[in-house]
Amino acid sequence: MMAVLEVLSPGLLSTVQDGGRPGWRRYGIPPGGAMDRAAWRTANRMLHNRPDCPVLECLQGARLRVLHETAVATSGAWGALAWTARAGEVIEFPASLAGVWHYLALPGGIVAERFLGSASVCARARIGAALAKGDRLACHGNPSAALPPGVKCRHPIPLEDEFDPIDSLRLWPGPQWDQFDAAAQRGLFGQAWRVSARSDRTGYRLVGAAIAPPAGELVSEPVRVGSIQVPASGQPVITLYDGPTVGGYAKIALIDPADLDRLVQTRPGQSVRFTRMPGCWT
Repeated sequence: MMAVLEVLSPGLLSTVQDGGRPGWRRYGIPPGGAMDRAAWRTANRMLHNRPDCPVLECLQGARLRVLHETAVATSGAWGALAWTARAGEVIEFPASLAGVWHYLALPGGIVAERFLGSASVCARARIGAALAKGDRLACHGNPSAALPPGVKCRHPIPLEDEFDPIDSLRLWPGPQWDQFDAAAQRGLFGQAWRVSARSDRTGYRLVGAAIAPPAGELVSEPVRVGSIQVPASGQPVITLYDGPTVGGYAKIALIDPADLDRLVQTRPGQSVRFTRMPGCWT
């Protein structure tokens, strides 16, 4: 397989990701996988790849040199675009765009080692490794595969369409919802929460007026992706794809899976609000 891209600079949190490895949480292995699932699928769809092909995920700052002409597609914080990249071209993912996570797909998917059926890197669990300067990326498909006849490129989806402001993220009641007092329950929904710069693939930390966790100790139990845990500080932490599989903090609510992509593309310093998922609250 011929390498088509060389890493000039890895930037921040540049890893290969696919749909992750669900079904292994009982062994302490996080599910992993792309943070923005819709953007991951979009990048693959634009090259007619299978939806589950591995792609490059990057926070910001990655610079890649094209070694051989190849079709590429990007999505996420850079918008969605597919084109034929020429040898010598440099692809760069800058910071300060509308979202957070960038994705780049190659024909047939990026070649990467698999563990438990997935190519997703989870540095916290020591599964795979982030990209480094000098690494080369090959693809499973034909790199010279062209876009449809007469199509030079597929234009970006306007960022205002990709990242329209969302009124609020929908929540389901968490396992310990009834153990939080009324003031804490009101506090969850009654304010805007700021996304902390300490957020990463493990979890997003929120900053706001503290809400009190229930008194007493909680026996550690399974933690789902999207769980909103409340530690002693009263500042919620949202468990994400590389997060722990069990935890001892009370879980006040869970973010609806359909809203997780919007959450992860919320930049540090921006705010989110929550609303109740209709029909599931007492």
